[in-house]
Amino acid sequence: MKKVIKIIIFLIIFYFLLVNIFKILWLDKNSIGYFHDEPKNSLDVVYIGSSNAYAHFNTVLAYDKYGFTTGMVSADAQNVAVTKYMLIEAQKYQKPKVFVIDIGRICDDDLYIFSEGDIRKTTDSMTFSKNRKEAIDTLLKYRDTEKDKYINYYISLFMYHNTWKNITEKKFVGDENLYKGYVFSWDTSRTEPQEKLEWVDNYIDMPEEDEKILLDLIDYIKSNNLNVLFVIPRKAFDEEYMGRFNTAISIINENGLKVLNFNNMDDFDVDFNTDLYNAGHLNVYGATKYTLYFSKYLKENYDLPDHSNDPLYSSWDDEYKRFKESFGNKTGNNFDELLLEYNEMY
Repeated sequence: MKKVIKIIIFLIIFYFLLVNIFKILWLDKNSIGYFHDEPKNSLDVVYIGSSNAYAHFNTVLAYDKYGFTTGMVSADAQNVAVTKYMLIEAQKYQKPKVFVIDIGRICDDDLYIFSEGDIRKTTDSMTFSKNRKEAIDTLLKYRDTEKDKYINYYISLFMYHNTWKNITEKKFVGDENLYKGYVFSWDTSRTEPQEKLEWVDNYIDMPEEDEKILLDLIDYIKSNNLNVLFVIPRKAFDEEYMGRFNTAISIINENGLKVLNFNNMDDFDVDFNTDLYNAGHLNVYGATKYTLYFSKYLKENYDLPDHSNDPLYSSWDDEYKRFKESFGNKTGNNFDELLLEYNEMY
């Protein structure tokens, strides 16, 4: 019996060592990975979404401004179908005052158009669990993947075991442009000058499967009495998409939940000539405006603590300092001077 117990203990230790070695050697550390690094129940806000989430909200700036901490459960091309599972994932480690859920892709036609890499960016960073399996099953169902291929996603080591060429210094030290989940981009993509977006008050049916996903998510939120705020990021939408989002907003409101639509606010706007790094994402200038506006809203509307003078949160001060130094090195400008200008707006 003692021998069996020793074998079991050995296998458990070996498993956890293997999982952690796998994460270090093969996985690029994204925002979800940094979320898992934070101490248990230390985050005041958990922000869930695709790349708009981690590109738009500067977590360390919000901390410096108001003292609350934000964790990103966000990956590039994160499919809306896994939002519920990411919400479940987050609750294993954190009990935030509010969950922010970016639904900028909830009305897309391309729900089924995503790659194997898109799946792995989200699910490889999740902890091994029944919830992770269900997230993978959901995505593979949309891709109509054969059942015997599912194991390659459940046990990612099967896919990565020969990819030694991908091991770089970044695997050990992390991404220098990641700051507590926020991804810093300083590039500017000049789009065609646009007039201020006029949001059209029309209603068009959402894609059927998108509406089903939204209703299922709402049902989970209400069943678990979660405090959730939905947000629609600043983008260039045509009238059809506005109509779809109006329908989504009405469904959310009818269920007693809140939505902030950053596309029809008179007191918030971004410059399409200077504040984007591509057609759909804010660069550091647009993200600074967004963060100043949104962090103030969160502070005023939710009971968020101020950890500014708490030594247990000193890593947030360190990361903000590192961000400002990086901003100066990348842009040649002083971030504090930029804040003085933007603080007058927001």
